[in-house]
Amino acid sequence: MTTLNKIISDAKEEFRDNHKNYEYPTDLIHEITDAACLLPNYTFLKLACDNIELALDEPEIGPAFDGKATPINIIAANLYETISNELYQYHLELDEQEAA
Repeated sequence: MTTLNKIISDAKEEFRDNHKNYEYPTDLIHEITDAACLLPNYTFLKLACDNIELALDEPEIGPAFDGKATPINIIAANLYETISNELYQYHLELDEQEAA
């Protein structure tokens, strides 16, 4: 079963395993986030049922895909922002750990 926590956990694991191979870790963050958001529509809807903020928040980046404000596009954009924000924070945590 796909959950938001599982998606984020998998994304962090992939980032941890690969971030040293990138000159610009932000490129990896976007690659991982893009890949994590390639989901069937029913999964977007299930994620929104379990995490209502994905459906109710207005995404800062605007609706995903074709830009129309459909429920799936709004959920996908909020999912993208959530994963991306988590990975940016995780990147900072890894940098702090490596600097110590």
